[in-house]
Amino acid sequence: MKLKADIKLNGIQEPIKFVEHNGKRFVVDGHHRLRAAKELGIENVPAQQVKLPYAGYKTVSDLIYSPY
Repeated sequence: MKLKADIKLNGIQEPIKFVEHNGKRFVVDGHHRLRAAKELGIENVPAQQVKLPYAGYKTVSDLIYSPY
């Protein structure tokens, strides 16, 4: 809840990082900030496209969640 309160007061200061693959965007940094912004009704969220590898995401297969 601290994050949501901070975003409500100060907005999102750090852009959400995403990778684009096959026309889809996958968030690789800022999942919680993006969710908080959506819950607060903030539509204009700063975003920045990055390339793989990024943080713990090494390949495209790391972007797609699968329980198997």
